[in-house]
Amino acid sequence: METPQIDEVNALKSRLFKSTPNLAVLTLLALSISVAAHSGVARADDSLAPAGDVQSEDEASPTPLNEFAPNDIRPARGQGYDQGLTISKVAIEGNKLITSDKIKDSMLIRPGSLYSKTTLKDDLRRIYDMGYFTEKIKAVPVSTNDGIVLRIVVQENAPVTGVHIEGNSIVEDSELQTIFASQTGLPQNIGQLNESIEKVEKLYAEKGYVLARVANIEDDPDGVINLKINEGAIDKIQFVGNRKTKDYVIKRLMATKAGDVYNEKKLSGDLKRIFGTQAFSDVRRVITASPDDPDKYNLTVEVDEKRTGSISLGGGVDTSTGLFGSLGYNDPNFLGRGQNVNSIFAVGSGIIGRNRATQASARTYQFDVGWSDPSFMNTDNSLSANAYGRNYSSFNIPLGVERRVGSELSWGAPLLNYKNTSIGLSLRGENVHLQDYSTGDELRKFKISDSDRKQQLKGGTFISLSPTIAFDNRDNRFNPTSGWLNTISLTGAYGVSNNSYGMVSANLRKYIKIRDGITLALNAQGGHSLMGNIPEFNMFRLGGAYSVRGFQEGGLGIGNGYLLSSAEVRAKIPVFGKMKNIPVINSLTAATFLDAGSILGGSNLNSVFNRGGNGVATGMGLRLNMPGIGPIRIDYAIPLMGKNDYIRHWNFGVGEKF
Repeated sequence: METPQIDEVNALKSRLFKSTPNLAVLTLLALSISVAAHSGVARADDSLAPAGDVQSEDEASPTPLNEFAPNDIRPARGQGYDQGLTISKVAIEGNKLITSDKIKDSMLIRPGSLYSKTTLKDDLRRIYDMGYFTEKIKAVPVSTNDGIVLRIVVQENAPVTGVHIEGNSIVEDSELQTIFASQTGLPQNIGQLNESIEKVEKLYAEKGYVLARVANIEDDPDGVINLKINEGAIDKIQFVGNRKTKDYVIKRLMATKAGDVYNEKKLSGDLKRIFGTQAFSDVRRVITASPDDPDKYNLTVEVDEKRTGSISLGGGVDTSTGLFGSLGYNDPNFLGRGQNVNSIFAVGSGIIGRNRATQASARTYQFDVGWSDPSFMNTDNSLSANAYGRNYSSFNIPLGVERRVGSELSWGAPLLNYKNTSIGLSLRGENVHLQDYSTGDELRKFKISDSDRKQQLKGGTFISLSPTIAFDNRDNRFNPTSGWLNTISLTGAYGVSNNSYGMVSANLRKYIKIRDGITLALNAQGGHSLMGNIPEFNMFRLGGAYSVRGFQEGGLGIGNGYLLSSAEVRAKIPVFGKMKNIPVINSLTAATFLDAGSILGGSNLNSVFNRGGNGVATGMGLRLNMPGIGPIRIDYAIPLMGKNDYIRHWNFGVGEKF
């Protein structure tokens, strides 16, 4: 006859089966634990199992429930507990691929622990949570004279013999197989499989393929796991909000095409290019599931179009032209075709603070009319053309005035096999005429003979051809904070009425983001003649707002070659950055800079007019972004080396120096 306590357990088990037959297996296990009498050995079926009941043999003396060990586990050593309630041995059975030690390591029960049905139930859950076993886990406690021998009987999942992956076209199969390599040869583990699936999707996401998902998983009877990946292909691309701009203009700016696998990084570059056309005030993207194909997505590019054609009438201050007035027209989206048309007519007072001993007192005149198409004939080729005329005090020839009239045709195209790299070719025809504004006394003062002066003022007509190669991976075309912009150019000039010549120039720019709002900009450039004699009016020069600040334009001299380096730290001013409603003010940026340059193969004019050929200057300035014009730059520079008669502390310009 069973004790009242055992009757209570069986009654509770009976009610549990009738009311909640689908309760978790391990909950039932907690009610099925019994231990044989100290003097006997439990039968093989006296077990803690997912299904079934534990019946003690009639001759066994079950341990009353109130004598079970507490739920906490305490070592038996030195405690004097009844050895019949102490675990003397833990044996693992049924495992083939997972070692017994690994299973035991997941358990809290150890030899020497007091027997606890609660702890045993938790240990069975821990073994199951390892992921290698089916729910058919049994615990068989067997009472012996030395204590309880605890047999844990497990059934391993079918072993994984391989992983078959389909649907991947972007990520190599070998790269994906590496993620699952540790699972092959072991029982299938749902937990590890889920972790591997997360790693697959994370791998895609790190490469920019954020829509990629493992769409389906199936097991073969032979142990092969079949994975099907949906990489997130684009079904259709459509544009919304462009009333003036043609769809094909936006479409040709995008590297992302219908049928491609969606890539967030790639599309981000597309949106930056679209915004960079200055035809839109905002650009966004919306992704939706394709109604035609549930495995694909539709991409919608939303734009806020702005009026682009503008007529400008104004004036300002510039280091080169002094006080000036201008009339211009500009449209970066002419007729909605993405073409740029611009023209400007300007009259200036001349160089600010001119050195009257060396610079002619003459007004400046300028006209410039240009057209460009970044995707000529809907191809990757760009084409531009412009005509110009300029009349201003010469920066190279003291006391002379230059008049230049010419036109230029330029072509460019990306090198498809080299990312961010492009080539260009320009053809220019130009006539240069120099007029003498010196007097006889001035020539005698500088000891310039009539023949030397005639040679200095020699102009001519030149036809030049200039191939260029460029590398540009800046994060922003107008306000870069990271990346490179490097160009190398050759120029061969045929002199129609003068000597021909050739030269090479290179310009390297690097932008480094220090932290949000602070950028370090570095620039190194140089050039030199390759053949023939460069006319003095076309020689390289140093000094000025776009060269070594702190000196007048050309104030450090001219020559057949030059080297120039600059460094700037550009930082947004936090106080003004908070003025979101005043876009002109919130763009205010401060800069500190250091410029250094040297003339190579200097002209005789340098010694005659005391232009040293070398200079270093430092200073600071402000940048204010004016709509329709760009950054207005004001710099105050202090020469550190090369001080001469051509000092200019204040420098004004449009656009960044580099």
